[in-house]
Amino acid sequence: MSTFSDESARSFSAGADPEPEGADDIRLTFDRDVLRQFQDAVDAADYDTATAVVRDHWFDVVIGIRQGFAQVAERIPASELHTRPLLMMMLGIAYNLQPHRRMKGLRYFVGAARAARQGVDRMGPVDRALILVSESAAYRLIGRPRLGGAAARKAVAALDGLPLDQRASVQALSRIYAHVGTTQYYAGEVELALETFEKGLAESPPIGYSSGFANVAMAAGIHALRGDIHEAMAYIELAQDEQWTAMQRSWYPGTFYRIAEAVVALERFDAPTAREQLAAMTHDRRTIEHWRAIAVTEAFVELVDGRPSAGLAGMDAFAALRGAEGRGAAARRELAPSRALLHIALGDLTTATAVLRQLESGSVHRHVGQARVELALGRTGAALQQLRRVAGEPMDSRVRAEALSLESAALLRFAGGPRRRTAVEELGELLRASGQRLAVALVPVDDFPGLVDALAGAGFGDVLERVPARSLLLPRPEGEPLSPRELAVLEVYLRTSRVPEVAQELGVSVNTVKSQIRSIYRKLDVSNRDEAIAVALDRHLVRPQD
Repeated sequence: MSTFSDESARSFSAGADPEPEGADDIRLTFDRDVLRQFQDAVDAADYDTATAVVRDHWFDVVIGIRQGFAQVAERIPASELHTRPLLMMMLGIAYNLQPHRRMKGLRYFVGAARAARQGVDRMGPVDRALILVSESAAYRLIGRPRLGGAAARKAVAALDGLPLDQRASVQALSRIYAHVGTTQYYAGEVELALETFEKGLAESPPIGYSSGFANVAMAAGIHALRGDIHEAMAYIELAQDEQWTAMQRSWYPGTFYRIAEAVVALERFDAPTAREQLAAMTHDRRTIEHWRAIAVTEAFVELVDGRPSAGLAGMDAFAALRGAEGRGAAARRELAPSRALLHIALGDLTTATAVLRQLESGSVHRHVGQARVELALGRTGAALQQLRRVAGEPMDSRVRAEALSLESAALLRFAGGPRRRTAVEELGELLRASGQRLAVALVPVDDFPGLVDALAGAGFGDVLERVPARSLLLPRPEGEPLSPRELAVLEVYLRTSRVPEVAQELGVSVNTVKSQIRSIYRKLDVSNRDEAIAVALDRHLVRPQD
């Protein structure tokens, strides 16, 4: 297991909601008072009181750890720490912030997590809940959110099981639920995350300043990204309530709120408003953990604005800014559907196909994206075959709307058939129920007028409000794309210039490889291997080996 990085430490601290103006002086005095209480207890060897101080001010202690808590905690004997997992977890986090002591911090972190799972004498339910919360957040912030899923589920169960009097004693309970829900979201447990955010919202006070804004922000953004626009708008309205501050709506906790606002604007094809919402965010692009959602939303702004090439450039620049994380397999997979769509919008179908190959073979996103490619190439049957492969598979409202738009567009190329009418009606009902519009404009340009007319003729003229006059994609290109076999040859050809080795690895004859290489040269308009590799890398047809 990895350890916290400096970036993760900043993200963990950023999870705290910003406070009203003038809070800094109050916070500094408060930190000193809490540190003094903690130090007095440790000096008196009263470790139960020291644990109580940490328990009562958990978030403030973790965020202010570098201000002295770690130095004091180091004086606690190891034997006492092992019977007080909450102190062990705090010290483990502190050590992980120090590069030369991270291995020691990891031992404390693992020990505290193990104690929380097994249960120890002297550890109450609040301590156990806080340790599980910290464990789940730590896995997320070291880039292993799926490992934190189990701890997150246990943390929610522990928090839910606290009696009313103990719940009242937990500092910033609403904010704690938000941290756990965020881990569940990045672990792929989206429905559980939404439930956790609802629980966090329930812990917010009905009036006055409230922490835990991330609950409403995350819910708004998740619904918007999933295509549940009406749901997203309800949370956006809640986020604009006076109990939340303008600072909360712009800083780290409000990231997904701004994304929600931007996505809703994009569903109205209002790129300027979407751009303004994203520009209102205040964060460090090098450290913000929500960077992939931001990158995708920014790319869609450029697509709606008619600048897909700018969207690609921005997404690639964002990924490069993230270093190894941006080049990693997880980031490539998550950005692949949007990157492929931008290439399709530019008419570069070969590159789009290559990008989609980065997704798992049975992925819904891969099949829907490839269906769009096939439809753009005029291969109606192949497009429908791709869509049939995901029939009945679970998918969110956005992907479902895109799949139905493509299916309807494909079927409208035929003279008739019962499925053509039902597909259009199903699409219209989904668009009306969800509030989506964007999917209609993501079909090939030649199919767009027919799809709009079919929706209007089926009684769904209301869903066409603000839909642009043309598709967001370019007309079908004249050039031929590389076939899947040619792409496979090109990928091996990047590693070796020896044709027999390429043939042996792919299990085909040398003459077959020579023929495919000639075809690749012709399609890429190049004359030698070096030029082919340069063009292939530039278009992301293949990628350099890690």
